[in-house]
Amino acid sequence: MSNKKKNDAVVENNVAEVNVPEIEAAQDEVEIEEPVSKDVKQVVPAIDKHLLGCSLIVENGKALKLSPKTQNHVFYQIATQDDDESLHIRLSGNEGGGLHSKEWISVNAIIEVLDAMKDQPIKSTILKSVFKGGSTNNAAFLAAVLRSNEIGLLAQSEKSVFIHKLSADYEERKTTLLNLK
Repeated sequence: MSNKKKNDAVVENNVAEVNVPEIEAAQDEVEIEEPVSKDVKQVVPAIDKHLLGCSLIVENGKALKLSPKTQNHVFYQIATQDDDESLHIRLSGNEGGGLHSKEWISVNAIIEVLDAMKDQPIKSTILKSVFKGGSTNNAAFLAAVLRSNEIGLLAQSEKSVFIHKLSADYEERKTTLLNLK
């Protein structure tokens, strides 16, 4: 076996040993686009870019999806923004498929939309306005989270499983949610 020095890495049979500092907070590994040499790519733990600048309060909440045809869940996280301590929520995953945005959404923006809907039937699409991303699942997944037992801001309307109304204890639930921070 011949050892060659290439780009400050020891290469043995086209395999390099590269010292890369570990990032303990990350769980997954990703490949970096730029190779150390033309034959070797570095592998380092990934950092969840969506968590930067936030302090998690609820690490993994879950809510049953709206469709009565499934028992799958959508997962969410609640955090405070480090710079202003404002409360934010995001969709962090789901069972059974369906793309969605993982952006942090201001809880105050959600409450502002809901407060304007008192005594009115609410379609999930009203929640599109709080997202920057355009996935069609965002609003329905967020509505499912807002209907979950843990958050409980919304309840199912008598008209349809896909139509919502403010929960009977909306004001108390809103206060409880806002007091998480």
